Amino acid sequence: MRVLLRGGPGDGQVMPGGGETVVWQACLYELTTERSYRQGADLRVYRHRADCCEVHGRGAEDRCE
Repeated sequence: MRVLLRGGPGDGQVMPGGGETVVWQACLYELTTERSYRQGADLRVYRHRADCCEVHGRGAEDRCE
């Protein structure tokens, strides 16, 4: 299945994935109830979690792990 990423550095990327979360580079994206039609397919939308991205200080105080 292919999914659409919204927000963060991966915004607009279409990638393979599924489940509750996907990881794009060092950033976590969570499943939403949204759907989007792109590239001839109905895609599930995953929203960026800013507190779980290396660029935003991922480390010992990261609440997403």
